[in-house]
Amino acid sequence: MSNDETTPIPDPASTTAAAATTPAAGPDPAAVPVPAARARRSPRFGTVFWGVVLLVFAATMAVTALPWFSVDPVTLLLGACIAAGVLLVVAGVAAVVARRG
Repeated sequence: MSNDETTPIPDPASTTAAAATTPAAGPDPAAVPVPAARARRSPRFGTVFWGVVLLVFAATMAVTALPWFSVDPVTLLLGACIAAGVLLVVAGVAAVVARRG
């Protein structure tokens, strides 16, 4: 399409400057709905389980690295199982108490 001298040709430099100074058309910030507060999520079982497994492994490595401390591996495993059981019972009781209150 050719210009017949009746329509002005916009200067490219002036259009970019005008576009930079005019605000972008968009929704009014006051009109945008605010999302409701997120529901509190409890930790997932898998995260807690693998966290306990890694803590037991780290404790085992720390105990076996001490030269003046000797522990039977079976006793160490038994103690870890007892500690994990106590931790699970305490966490269950705490969850029940927290839901009631």
